[in-house]
Amino acid sequence: PSAAAAAATAAVAVGTSGEGGGGEAQKAPAEQEWAEVLQAHNADLDLLETIPSPPRGQVRRITQELEQDVSDPAVFRVNGKDKSWFMQKGGVTFERGDSQRFRLEVRFSGGATSRFGDDYADLSRAEQHATINWLLMIGVSRGDYQLTGYKDCKASGYYFLLHLNYRRTHWRIIGCPHNSELEDLDGKLYTCNPQDGGQLEVPAAEGQALGVELADGELWLLDGGQRVARGHWAHDNGDSKLPDVAYYPAILTPNCPTELTATVT
Repeated sequence: PSAAAAAATAAVAVGTSGEGGGGEAQKAPAEQEWAEVLQAHNADLDLLETIPSPPRGQVRRITQELEQDVSDPAVFRVNGKDKSWFMQKGGVTFERGDSQRFRLEVRFSGGATSRFGDDYADLSRAEQHATINWLLMIGVSRGDYQLTGYKDCKASGYYFLLHLNYRRTHWRIIGCPHNSELEDLDGKLYTCNPQDGGQLEVPAAEGQALGVELADGELWLLDGGQRVARGHWAHDNGDSKLPDVAYYPAILTPNCPTELTATVT
């Protein structure tokens, strides 16, 4: 990367959405600072004249930041450094058979570099530092939107943001865009404001299957194939259902080392 990109990256203040190893609450990096880093980084990419690979398997569209495995087209990887706050680095959408009802399931991989709970606590400090899979966005993207790999969540569709707590025992989950609430199966509502407490939490485990389901105009969060909560986004007409347009399953990846398998049914 250019000297300008490296200098700008060093200047970005890393934040956290809740618990963190530092013990103090921090704020997210300023959008202007991040934009400057991104612009410098993109300038370097332009110089490399990167040609994106054609999508394979169930993939409809994929951005150049995201690597699709050569031998298994359902496996995806992205590199990065920020484990504390979701900064998008890449995205992928998938084909689906039924436009009105479909499911997207993801499983994190990584073996010894992706432990949870007590297994994570037993690792050395160096091993914990090398641990991957901390954040992800899963949801649906409008069919007429072309993913950019940067800030797509606010413009492309509707998503659930998954963020592990620092002990890697629970996923904290909010909706994006954040003008929303999550409702669990008992009717309890949870905030989607990243700065607020009281967010929805789901136990985290190695080999866990998380996902989303679009059905009857509603977007559901899945854990182990079972519905956990649904998203309620604010719309001008007051309808709790998603706008009636074509959607495709989508994953937005973070600027954080991540490896996962994704399938659509």
